[in-house]
Amino acid sequence: MRSFNFVAIALTSAVLTSAASSYSRRSVAYLQQNGPAAKALNDQYKSLTASSPCNDGDIACIGDQFASCWDSSYHLYSCPGDWTCAAIPNEWSSGTTTTCDSPDDIAWRFSQAGISEYKRSVSPPKARSIAYLQQNGPAAQALNDKYLTLTTSSSCSDGDIACINGEFASCWDGSYHLYSCPSGWTCAAIPNEWSSGTTTTCDSVDNINWRFAQAGISETK
Repeated sequence: MRSFNFVAIALTSAVLTSAASSYSRRSVAYLQQNGPAAKALNDQYKSLTASSPCNDGDIACIGDQFASCWDSSYHLYSCPGDWTCAAIPNEWSSGTTTTCDSPDDIAWRFSQAGISEYKRSVSPPKARSIAYLQQNGPAAQALNDKYLTLTTSSSCSDGDIACINGEFASCWDGSYHLYSCPSGWTCAAIPNEWSSGTTTTCDSVDNINWRFAQAGISETK
């Protein structure tokens, strides 16, 4: 199984990596601490192309796509919807995360870090909304309950995504293929906090638990 370090909505979505030690409270101080390193990575990514040299296991953003290196070449994955690839400052721990994310979340993190970052939305970022978490929580919980019943031999249609035993699962050729989450992270359906809907992704246990707690749902990972 290829370890893919993934944040995602589809196979062509977001693979991620994170430097993290667990922290139980969202912290603007972490965003301010981690912002310069995230901006430096984004500046570095601007110079890359699909033909840039890389070492197996390297990740990056090339254009608006997530790039993962294996066999000494970058392979590109499109982000879902209007999402884009960026290095973002962690808000739960020291470090950065290279991932696909919504322009609103990217903009919010860098604005809280006090950094003008080129990935910022044209319009001001929308306010984070507990109402969205409460609205989307039941659907996310229902998906997680469904995922508990799945195995790698479960039937699926190409393009389906899921979580199977804490790993991100994507279906192609009629079978689920698993991708390991970063150390200390797990796969879950989480309620969106910027818009209606849910996201199936690898995420930190702290962020998963925080979202469901704000949604008023007991869904501890």
